[in-house]
Amino acid sequence: MTGKGIAYGAATVVNAMPSGCGAAFGVGLKTFAEVDLTDDCGTVEVEIAGGANDRKQLAVESFKVVLERFGLRYGGRIRTRSDIPIACGMKSSSVASNAIILATLDAIGQSLDEMESIKLGVDASLRAKVTLTGAFDDACASFLGGLHVTDNRHRIILKSYELGQLGVVFLVPEGKRYSGEVDRVHINSYARASTLALDGALNGNYWQAMLLNGLVMAHAFGADPSPMLAAMKNGAISAGLSGKGPAICAVARNDSEDSIVEGWKSLGLDLSPGYRIIRTKTNSDHSRKGF
Repeated sequence: MTGKGIAYGAATVVNAMPSGCGAAFGVGLKTFAEVDLTDDCGTVEVEIAGGANDRKQLAVESFKVVLERFGLRYGGRIRTRSDIPIACGMKSSSVASNAIILATLDAIGQSLDEMESIKLGVDASLRAKVTLTGAFDDACASFLGGLHVTDNRHRIILKSYELGQLGVVFLVPEGKRYSGEVDRVHINSYARASTLALDGALNGNYWQAMLLNGLVMAHAFGADPSPMLAAMKNGAISAGLSGKGPAICAVARNDSEDSIVEGWKSLGLDLSPGYRIIRTKTNSDHSRKGF
């Protein structure tokens, strides 16, 4: 029995690490997962395109939480491929977990409502220790599309917004940052500033919230805020640090994307071979079984 699942990417509006509440919106980047069930109950093989071996435990836990939910015992072979760089703040873990959960449901011929599927993915991410907060905001944005403000501690969506199609441009520097490496006490000291951004998102001022969060989190993580400010100078609707970084995300109308990229190049960032530009769009589609 084989199952397939596709999940969409997401980007940060408000980082949930300082206060336990956050916001994120869906983007058009994708992760594809295939799951084959086997009779070897003690073995789960994982193949991640690009060789991200440090994320295999997340794949295993995502597979297991679905089987446990239905009281089933199988082994499995899991294969994933993705447009999303690992450990750059671009929600690769939440998206991969969503895709694998959907593929596993497809393989066993079962369905769950979307919120239960999302919460299983959060459980898997916590069990695999790839997140501090469970990343419920990221998981909702990935699974449901649109923009969602959430209480990650209680796994509640506080507010949701539909987004028209806008351009999204990521500036992805060389290097990675894992959630397990983050100093929780240090990040918690930014809770008051983070709450101001969250209040803005709850009141509909989510693009302003994204910029404020980006500047606050850049200070918290020691990131350079100049690419965010350059993006705003060159026509971005908003810009911010995606997750814990190092990726920077800018939201733009189509006629501003090239100007934003040129503005980043004027900072000399194109001189570094470690930098990448990734272009996509906001996403309103739901993650789903099949490809």
